[in-house]
Amino acid sequence: MRSGGVVVKVLLSAYFWLFLAFLLVPLVVLVVFAFDNSTTATLPLEGLTTSWFSEAFTNGQLTKALARSATIAVVAAIIATVLGLMASVGLTSDRLRLRSLTVASLMLPLVVPYISLAVGLVILLQAMAVQTSLTAVVLGHVVIALPFAILVLLPRLRTLDPSMNEAARDLGASDLTAFGRITLPLLGPALVSSFLISFVTSFDEFAIASFLAPSGQPTYPVFLYASSRTPALLPQVIAIGTLVIAFSLALVLVAEGGRRWAEKRLVGDVEFADEVSEENLAEGLVMVAKS
Repeated sequence: MRSGGVVVKVLLSAYFWLFLAFLLVPLVVLVVFAFDNSTTATLPLEGLTTSWFSEAFTNGQLTKALARSATIAVVAAIIATVLGLMASVGLTSDRLRLRSLTVASLMLPLVVPYISLAVGLVILLQAMAVQTSLTAVVLGHVVIALPFAILVLLPRLRTLDPSMNEAARDLGASDLTAFGRITLPLLGPALVSSFLISFVTSFDEFAIASFLAPSGQPTYPVFLYASSRTPALLPQVIAIGTLVIAFSLALVLVAEGGRRWAEKRLVGDVEFADEVSEENLAEGLVMVAKS
């Protein structure tokens, strides 16, 4: 039995490291070729240079596409997080009917191919006589990011003790005040996670943007796909891709650190509140005993 457990442990460890290598090796290769002096990504390297980074930032089309994608992702992430919060609050209500059908409808974009969703959105816009625009791209990205926001916020919302809001209402606070002063701060880490996941989902999306983005205003993934066919632009695209990877890693590290700090602070506040409640209870008991 002990030898069998060792074999299983070794297999799981090997699977983990192979999976990690499968994820990281392409990123390492991208970073290496970003400093290659050659215009073609081939081994061995001809030399090292940083000129592709400066050339990439002087390419107006590339930087505008990158800024365009970042702007769209921020707006879509904010809208998706707000809508996800509203949907999560509704899904936790005891008065909600057809809960399973509602959840299935909200999660539908997870199983529908993005290309089919993009075609459907284009047909809908044409039927409404609406031209393709960046606003349409934002709305499309909100649709696909909303399920991820709900999957982050709903479990966190279900772990909160409803008695805290009930106590606030008993003390005279309205439902909105109780939600804003009690529930919303406790959801802070989950809201940050929801925003980041929605941001990444929107920033990386290609199919919907390729159909809905107007001509001459491509998002970064669309521009990346078109530039990959142009050898002269490939080194610049790789250089920008390296910076995107570095920014993503830094964002994840900062977000994780902020999440842990926020959770520790929330735990400290809750423990302090519990201590105060215990002290008030003890004082009340003493006063009753004296009387």
